[in-house]
Amino acid sequence: MILDELVLHNVGVFGGRHAFALTPPDRSKPVVLVGALNGAGKTTFMDALHLALFGPLARTAARRNSSYQAYLRRLIHQGAPPSEGAAVELAFHVYQEGTQRNYRIVRSWRESRSSVREQLDVIVDGARDSSLSDRWGERVEAFIPRGVAELFFFDGEKIETLAELDNARDTLRAAIGSLLGLDLVDRLSTDLTVLERNHRANQAPPAVQKLLDGAKRRVDEARSTETQAKQQAAAARTQADRAEHKLQTVEDQYRLEGGQLLEQRNELETRRQHLAKTLDETNNQLIDIASGEAPLLLVRDQLAKVSEHATHEIAAQRHQLVADVLDERDAQIVATLRDRRVKKQTVDDLEQFLANEREQRATASHVEQITELDADAAAELRRLLEHELDNTANHIARTIDERAARINELEDVTRTLAAVPNERALEDLRDARDAAITELTDARMNAERAEAAVADAERSTAEAQRRVHNLLEKAAEEIAEYDDTNRIIDHAERVRGTLSALRTEATRRNLSRIQGLVTESLGRLLRKDRLITDLQIDPETFDVSLHGRTGDTILPQQLSAGERQLLAVSLLWGLGQASGKPLPVVIDTPLGRLDSAHRRHLISRYFPQASHQVILLSTDQEIDRNAWEALHQYVGHAYCLEYDADSGSTTAEAGYFWPAPTTRN
Repeated sequence: MILDELVLHNVGVFGGRHAFALTPPDRSKPVVLVGALNGAGKTTFMDALHLALFGPLARTAARRNSSYQAYLRRLIHQGAPPSEGAAVELAFHVYQEGTQRNYRIVRSWRESRSSVREQLDVIVDGARDSSLSDRWGERVEAFIPRGVAELFFFDGEKIETLAELDNARDTLRAAIGSLLGLDLVDRLSTDLTVLERNHRANQAPPAVQKLLDGAKRRVDEARSTETQAKQQAAAARTQADRAEHKLQTVEDQYRLEGGQLLEQRNELETRRQHLAKTLDETNNQLIDIASGEAPLLLVRDQLAKVSEHATHEIAAQRHQLVADVLDERDAQIVATLRDRRVKKQTVDDLEQFLANEREQRATASHVEQITELDADAAAELRRLLEHELDNTANHIARTIDERAARINELEDVTRTLAAVPNERALEDLRDARDAAITELTDARMNAERAEAAVADAERSTAEAQRRVHNLLEKAAEEIAEYDDTNRIIDHAERVRGTLSALRTEATRRNLSRIQGLVTESLGRLLRKDRLITDLQIDPETFDVSLHGRTGDTILPQQLSAGERQLLAVSLLWGLGQASGKPLPVVIDTPLGRLDSAHRRHLISRYFPQASHQVILLSTDQEIDRNAWEALHQYVGHAYCLEYDADSGSTTAEAGYFWPAPTTRN
């Protein structure tokens, strides 16, 4: 199934006619992104899809416990002419027996004096189909079964519910039941229970019947109290949500006005003083270095020449000493040879050779004595040039780099301190924030009390129902002579037991594939590799248990809020795949309170692969500029809803909050 177009005419905040093209241009761009600030029409967009498909059976956020007619009446745009009324149109196409069939559902309504008149037209391949139009409520199940639709059409609240595994049992039970067709088993079991109770009640003796009538009244009263408690709890939760949103808005404004900087002023001032002290210490280090060997770096080349000349001077001194020794030795050698009457020519030649050698050494010793350094001083100079000056230069470079870094940090902190607003300027915002915190605290306490009241009311209802059941059991015992009644009651009990066993076994046999798909989906989304390697769903209680790579059990409390939300998305993704239905996925406020890493995984790994068509309804805070740039490559259509407070109406423009990012070649 592909959704091709949604048309809203005078629906909710949408005044006039607004058409949204939804058909993906190609397989690489399955995402339709609808951006809007809160109150601009995201929920209306989602509700319109439900309303077009399911009509009176649609589970919309705005309807709650009101009647269908009251809901339709409220849904008409306030500024719409009475003659126009309102309408939603949903066009989609499916392939049936290899042929594409195009459908358009047109659901319109207008208000009369005492009621709302609705008309439904189902158009197939351009022509109205009377049979489908009259029986669409039954035939829609062939396209999108209502029980399965919740796996494909969901909002952030559904994700939040599933993220709390302790609260997810009922949702999982209903989803898996619808997925496996077990909702029929549940309805049959309920019908048998009603049949059994009616037979018992109809045959009860007058005394027991009187007690039954009183017990049933108490059940009705308990149910009424329970309904009121649930309505009050829903109102309390709504109030808490509004208080939380209000606090978030005030905190955002407080942060934009520099409130966080004001709260960090003392810390910033301490940081500035520390940096200033560190900078002084660094400057002193440079002064200490400059008072030592550092100035010699300025005349390093000259020192190298001095060292070289000193080396020559020392060598010349050695040559001179040798020459003095050789003069005396050579004279002794020549004299000895003459005394021994060695051949005169030989002695003369040797004397000439020795004289030449002495002359060469005398020439080598002719170096001007400038430095007059001895060997130890020359060695010290070489060590200075070859090691000490290099170490000093490196020390200076490191210290200068540290000084530059300290100066930059000090300038940043000083600029930040300069941007800190005056405390009085934020006094009103701080008071508003404190008031919002108090309001949220009170709202949450009220919500907790309301939930407790719901639990008490449910217990009272259950107790009243047990009282009726006990009386019915008593009645059954007293009317044992009525064999037919007993036989019906007995068979009903046994069939209900069989149905319960059937439900559990059918669930057990199909859970392996569902668990595998959910685990696979979770593995794609979690940023921690193999954090969760196995997921088990109990076929009777529908409790979810998680296991790590070593087989150890992972408690939900060990997961971060973002990881629990990804687990909830994985449950929906896996269940959706298990359904085998090629349906679009529609998600309202999809990202919740995820951190940046988990958001990136949803954007890159879930949204482009969740289905062949994915419709996302988001604020600019959920899919922000960075997320938009990452998601844009998968977006086939983008719309931005803008609400005009003066006209009280929303308009839709092509595009998102920011321009499309430039494509890189």
